[in-house]
Amino acid sequence: MKTDRTGAAYVLIPSPPHAASHAPFLIMHTPVTNAMWRAAVAAGACSVPHTVRAYDDPAKAHHPVVHITRAQARQYAAWVGGRLPRDAEWTWAAQGDDGRMYPWGDQPPDATRANYGMHIGDTTPVGSYPAGASPYGVLDMAGNVWEWVDDGQCAVRGGAFSTDADDVVCDSVCEGDEDYDDFNVGLRVVSSGM
Repeated sequence: MKTDRTGAAYVLIPSPPHAASHAPFLIMHTPVTNAMWRAAVAAGACSVPHTVRAYDDPAKAHHPVVHITRAQARQYAAWVGGRLPRDAEWTWAAQGDDGRMYPWGDQPPDATRANYGMHIGDTTPVGSYPAGASPYGVLDMAGNVWEWVDDGQCAVRGGAFSTDADDVVCDSVCEGDEDYDDFNVGLRVVSSGM
């Protein structure tokens, strides 16, 4: 597994077998955490999140960073040598080629697969739901935090801890604007460098 300057692990996602929509790429195994974001802030590469309550809490170092605008997400991605995923890449990493409804398959979400529906009421540490892994082993692609994608339109994918089961399906998308940030919006990074 490749890692970046923060120690974040990346998973290799192959090209689709029947289409040339994208080349193989690497995607972060989990979303960016508060600890990773703090390293970027300390290096002068990024600004602090809009709201810092969770960001400043040492007990939430391994929770996903939230309150990140798309511009901030792009800055972080560039700092670690990557970029935000394109919509098709994010979907492929979450769903694979079998048309599954959720990253883990077609079974409805439950407390072993995703943090959603305000069952916990907050983010959880990244990687807490291994039973919810995508076909490629990518974690947290359903629930916990929405994740920025970058295809021209401002959109986030994957649902969050605060959204219901309908928003954690692989094809769920929420549109915002360039300055949108919220208590349930974070990011993960892709890299073509293999």
